[in-house]
Amino acid sequence: MLKQSLSRPLWLSRIQTRFPSLFGLRLRKAKSLHFVTINGQRFKRVQLADSAIAADIEHNLEVFHADDIFPRLVTRYEHEIWVDFIAGHRPQVVTEQVVRQVADFYATIYAKRAELVDTADALFLARLAQDLRFLNQVGILSDLLYERLCLAVEPLAPQQVWLGFDYTDPVLKNFVASQEGGKLYAVDVEGIADDQLIGMGTIKACVRWLGKFQPLFYEHLAAQGASDFQPYMPFVELCFLAKWTKQNFFEGKKKKIDARVFERFCGS
Repeated sequence: MLKQSLSRPLWLSRIQTRFPSLFGLRLRKAKSLHFVTINGQRFKRVQLADSAIAADIEHNLEVFHADDIFPRLVTRYEHEIWVDFIAGHRPQVVTEQVVRQVADFYATIYAKRAELVDTADALFLARLAQDLRFLNQVGILSDLLYERLCLAVEPLAPQQVWLGFDYTDPVLKNFVASQEGGKLYAVDVEGIADDQLIGMGTIKACVRWLGKFQPLFYEHLAAQGASDFQPYMPFVELCFLAKWTKQNFFEGKKKKIDARVFERFCGS
């Protein structure tokens, strides 16, 4: 007797993940980006959807002002953010030096106002349940895989989690090594977020580019005294993958959607 497959057939998944584009549901970030030169000085001008988003970014940049890991804030004007332009180069290849620099960056992020809270009092279990339910509703997760994931959540969830700042978009193109000294800066200032499940940003780096350097990255991160989420890493991974897959669905990024990434959380 054949076992029921945990994930949908590939051809069906491909059809279903096209739905956002076919029916006009694809969501896009409402922003524009410009580079401005004034009196020989270059600035980055980000126009956002509304002033509330701009105010949040302004606040986050001010929190990390003394750490010098983001471009310096110039001003916020209504729904616009102006920051210094960082002259330098983006990492083209992953090296041990780059890995250590990004780990140092995250150690600084995770040291800022981190708080250990009871998982039951946080919103992450509810958000995870919501994300998994949606992925099942739109056909990305089969009924069987969805049911098994729901059963897996409780044993994966720790009693307490670290809550605080995270950097949510650590793709290599969002880092620049400055011309003066090679210091690494994260230049996508929209990626700073507060009240996050600490560690989710690093999971995205794992998914996108860390590869074989993951052990070095986490070893170096721990050595810097970062909030230790590694004992419950699978829970952080599952939370990230559910949220990320849902986001990819709404953004119409069907090539990044693969239900098979969830199967390992279900055990044998």
